[in-house]
Amino acid sequence: MPELRFKLFTCLSVAFYCNLSVIAGNYACKENDYFGYCKLYENCPTLQDTPLTKDMLNPKDCRHSILSGPVICCPRRRHQQRPNRRPAKTTTTTTERTSRRYMHFAFNKETNIGDLKYIHPEGLALLNKPNCGEINDDRVANGISATQGEFPWMAILLYARMGALCGGSVITERFVLTAAHCISNDLQAVRLGEHRRSTKNDCILHICQTHVDFEIDPHQKPIIHPDYKSLDYHKDIALIKLNMDIDFRRYQHIAPICLPMKSSDSNISPHDNLVLAGWGLQEYDRSVDALQKGQLRLKGLDICKNLYARFKIDNSKLCIQAGANQTVSCRGDSGGPLFWKTPFLSGNFIKKHYTQIGLVSLGYGKDCGDLTSEPFMYENVTDSMVWITHSLYKAYFHNENPYNAQHYSYSNFMPY
Repeated sequence: MPELRFKLFTCLSVAFYCNLSVIAGNYACKENDYFGYCKLYENCPTLQDTPLTKDMLNPKDCRHSILSGPVICCPRRRHQQRPNRRPAKTTTTTTERTSRRYMHFAFNKETNIGDLKYIHPEGLALLNKPNCGEINDDRVANGISATQGEFPWMAILLYARMGALCGGSVITERFVLTAAHCISNDLQAVRLGEHRRSTKNDCILHICQTHVDFEIDPHQKPIIHPDYKSLDYHKDIALIKLNMDIDFRRYQHIAPICLPMKSSDSNISPHDNLVLAGWGLQEYDRSVDALQKGQLRLKGLDICKNLYARFKIDNSKLCIQAGANQTVSCRGDSGGPLFWKTPFLSGNFIKKHYTQIGLVSLGYGKDCGDLTSEPFMYENVTDSMVWITHSLYKAYFHNENPYNAQHYSYSNFMPY
């Protein structure tokens, strides 16, 4: 084995630290039978004909990697790749080429679904959008109106008889994430690209943007988490499929938000600033005209367990309170997103984007309050990432809706 030469450097970052051997911006790694670099599976040409297995994901030497997606130790040379290569097909469609890259992991009811290593890798790849969560205004949110286009993933749910009552967030070109209690037969469409609700066109100087309404896919009912309970709002989370893809090039004022792609994306401390945005779209309260934003902080679950004894409070919930600079009350939407800034690797540079880690549920969490307010409960998006990625995979590649509150089995997570 030829001697490896590594250039050592120390990365200093607010969110990460490392003292690892790095070449061309990639962490060096060692597997049982080869040396390589930490890379996304899709960017490793030497393993493209090798099925991805759970043992290959997130190796020990790559745990500090800030890549977004399935990370593996990619061999330095082609002849060092793993055995049992899958024979290449002579003709394959794009979907077939993508589908055969990933192994479908087994899952059972005892699995810790907060552990991202059990996510569906192909469902995760659908969320890995290069422009997700872009930060357009870096000012601290403290209960003021958001700037136009600051949060392009914000969605408004439209109902036939009741108008706009809930919010949501764009996570792919076809899906919107929201609260399960927002799903009803009256739901007709999702409005995207909105800023000021009283006007059709939102203008800055001579640049105007128009909101766009997308109907709900008539062939796919909204996907509600199978463990959702309306009495205590346990697992109050759902996916809505639109009737057509969002053309992000055409509608440049609409973009997806990132979801947790690696464990560090949800490693929140009580000192981290979280952002709540919305119009105050709620069942019985008055809403505001322009999109607002507010700053919040994470609290321990024990605090909220004492305050909300009648609710089932576990790792599927987040206990949130107003941030240190929050002096003005702000309003969120039922089903709307709670997000924060997370680092990612762009070329050789560390940048940040917004990652959604929670959503507003019914009965609590709709008002970020001020320093005197009690904490609220939010749905923990990270805890549902297994369900989200498996549901997206089924909906995209099988055009199925297997996950609903009435007909659901954990056997759906077994290998296909």
